[in-house]
Amino acid sequence: MGGVARVTPHRETVKGVATSIGWPRPRKSGNRPGQQKKRITGPQLFNLVRRLVGVAAAFVYAGVGLQSTYITVDVLQGTAVGTQAFAGMEAELIAGYAGEGLIRDSPLVQAVLGGDTTPRNQTLFLESATATSFENCSSVELFDSGIYSDMFLRDGFLNLVATGSYNLSILHDLEFVLPVVDCSSPPLVHADPSLLRVFNLVRRKSDPQNVQIIAISLSIQDYRIDEQTRVGPTLLATLFGVSDMSASTVEQHFMLALDYPYTRDPVFNVYTLNGVSSNGFWEFSSIPRNATADPVLHVRTSRRRGFYLNAESEQSNIRNLFWTLELESPPHALSLWDWRGEPVILDSWAWVHGIHLIFAWQTLFSLGVLGLVVFRNLTAGKVWVGDAFASVSNGTLMLRGALVLASWHVNEYWTLVEFCISNANDISGTQRIPIHPELVHADMLVMFLSVIGLIGRITKERIDPAFALFLFEIIHTSRQSMMRSMSSVMKAIVDYSDVEYRAGIASVNSLQEEMSPMRLWTTDSISNIDFSFLLASFYPQFVLLFIVLVYVALRKLYHRVFPESVGAGTSGKSSADRSVNEKAALAQKGNLTNFELSTGAELEARYGLISDYKNYVFFKGLKFASADGVYCSGYVIANGKFLVASKDLLTIAIIKALRVRFTNVYVYDVDGSSVQRTARLVYPNTLAWQDLLFLNINVLA
Repeated sequence: MGGVARVTPHRETVKGVATSIGWPRPRKSGNRPGQQKKRITGPQLFNLVRRLVGVAAAFVYAGVGLQSTYITVDVLQGTAVGTQAFAGMEAELIAGYAGEGLIRDSPLVQAVLGGDTTPRNQTLFLESATATSFENCSSVELFDSGIYSDMFLRDGFLNLVATGSYNLSILHDLEFVLPVVDCSSPPLVHADPSLLRVFNLVRRKSDPQNVQIIAISLSIQDYRIDEQTRVGPTLLATLFGVSDMSASTVEQHFMLALDYPYTRDPVFNVYTLNGVSSNGFWEFSSIPRNATADPVLHVRTSRRRGFYLNAESEQSNIRNLFWTLELESPPHALSLWDWRGEPVILDSWAWVHGIHLIFAWQTLFSLGVLGLVVFRNLTAGKVWVGDAFASVSNGTLMLRGALVLASWHVNEYWTLVEFCISNANDISGTQRIPIHPELVHADMLVMFLSVIGLIGRITKERIDPAFALFLFEIIHTSRQSMMRSMSSVMKAIVDYSDVEYRAGIASVNSLQEEMSPMRLWTTDSISNIDFSFLLASFYPQFVLLFIVLVYVALRKLYHRVFPESVGAGTSGKSSADRSVNEKAALAQKGNLTNFELSTGAELEARYGLISDYKNYVFFKGLKFASADGVYCSGYVIANGKFLVASKDLLTIAIIKALRVRFTNVYVYDVDGSSVQRTARLVYPNTLAWQDLLFLNINVLA
C-alpha cells in the first residue's frame, strides 16, 4: 500500500475546499481587484436541497417513532378510544309505505291491503316501492327462510305480547293484522342471524279504525349480571308504536329474554334503560312481574363484535355496540337503525413498541449534533449540511430492523394481524375495525428502511434515505388502492375478511338449531396466524422493494455509462491545478488516508441507506477525506482539537457530569487537518464542555 500524505495545510486554504454539498459564503467586504465573486452552482444547490429534504425526512422518522410511543402508553394504560359511529342500517321502503299521516290512510293499508285490516295468516314483504309479496324477498340472494318465516315472526310477536304486556300498555287491546318485512333491511340482505327488524301491523280490538305499526328491533347480544356473576346470550327487543307518521314524539320500550336463543321460547321481561357504560354496554334495570317476590335485576348488554388472541383480557380488538334511539321522528325511527359503540383495544404486550422511543431519541440526538455542526460552519462562513441519517446508517439500522422483528415474535404478530384484518375489512367494506395504525406504521417504516439499507449493502449502492422514506410513506398511504388494483391480492384479502367476519357466529347442535333460527354472534378467537393472508396484505410493500431494486439497477447502469471521475470534487482554481489533482487521484487510488487508518472507517466501503457524497477531495496533489466522508463515517471534530465518534458524545457528557469514567471511550487528537494515529482514552477532564458544544467538520488527511 502506498504512503499516506500527512500534511497540515494552512487553515485558510483548507477552509476554502468545497465539499460535495457546501460552499464558502462570500465575505461581506468587497472582493479584491481581479478576483471573481463566487456563485452557487446548480449541483451545489441541488445537493443542498437534497440534504435539507433528508433532514425533513429524519424529523418525520423521529416523529413517527414518538407518535408510536405515545399510543403505546395509551394502550398500556387502557385509555378509552371513545364512542364511534359504526354501521348505519336503513330500511329504505317502510317509510314510503307508511305514508305521511295516519297509518290507516297509508299506502300500506289502502293500496296494498285494499283498506282491509282483517287479521290474516300471512307475512307481507316489501320488495320495492311498487312491488310486494306474501311469499318472500325474491330479489335477496341470502334470504333466510327460517328467521323470516310467517310462523317465526307471528309466534315471536304473540309471545312478546303475552310475556311483556304485564307492564306495557302499548301491548294491551291489540289485534294482530300481519307482520311486515322490508326487503331492503341490511340484516336481511346480508343474512345476519343475530338481528331482526319487523314492522307489525295491528289494530285496537276496542277500535278497529285505530291502526298502528308496532316496530320491533331484535338483537341477540351478550349480557352480564355482575351481582350474580352471570353471563350469557340474551334477546334484546326495543319496540315503539306509530299510528300517525306526523307525530313529534316516539316512545321507546325495552324488553329482554335472558339466555335466548338457548331456550325454546323467549321469556320477555320489561326493563328500563339507565344509560350507557363507559365501555359501551347498555345498563338496564328490570321491572319485576311480582314486586314482592322477584328481585330487580341490573343487566348490562352489548352487541359484541371483534377478535382476540389467547384471551380477551390480553390481546383483543372488540367493539361493544348499541344503537341510537330516535325519540322525535316516526319516519326516522322506522327507517334508521344506527349503531354506535365503544372500541376496546387491549394489548398486554404493547410495551415491545417502546423501542421506537429509543430510535426516536437516537435520531433526534443525531439531528442535534448535525445542527451544532451546521451552525459552526455558518459562523465560519461556510454553508454545509450533512446526511441526517448518517448516524442511523452507521450501525443501528440493521439492529433496529432485527429488534422490530423480535418484537413481532414476542407480540405473537398481533399488531400485524390486527392491522391486516382492519385493512382487509376497509377494502371489502364488510365492517369497520378501529385500530392504532401508528404502531404498525412505525414498525413497518423501521423494518423496510432496514431492508432497503441491506439491499444497498449487498448491491454496494448508496440509496438516498429521503427517497426511501418518502417512497415508503406514499406507498403506505396508497396501500388500499394498490391492493384493489390487483385482482388476485384483492380476492385473497376479501375472502379472508369475509371468513373472519362471520367467525363469531356461534355453532349449534341439532337440538339448539330446532329451538331458534336466530344465532348468537359475538367475539371470536384467532387460533392460527394465516401468513399467506399477511403476505397478500403486504403486497404494496413488496412493490416498494421492487421499485428500490429498479432504482439500484438504474444507478448501476448510469455509473457504468457515465463513470465518475476519480478527481471529481477538487477545488483547484485553475485548469493546471485540476490536472495535478486528477493525476494525484489516479496515483493515490486505493491508498487510505490517515483518517481511515486511524479510525478504521474506509470511505469507499460506505453503502446502504445513505446519500451520495464525495469520499475524497484533492488539494495541490494531496488526498484528503472529505468533510462529508468524515461525518458520514460517524465522526465530528470537537473544537478543532479532537476527532470524536458522534455516538460517543452523550457518553462523554455523562462521564463529565458524573466525574466517573464508567466505560472506555476513545478520541483522536487533531492538528489542523491531520489526525493522530494513536487514540486517547477519555477521562472526565479530557474534553471541556466548550469542546462538546463547538462541534465542526473538516477535511482530514
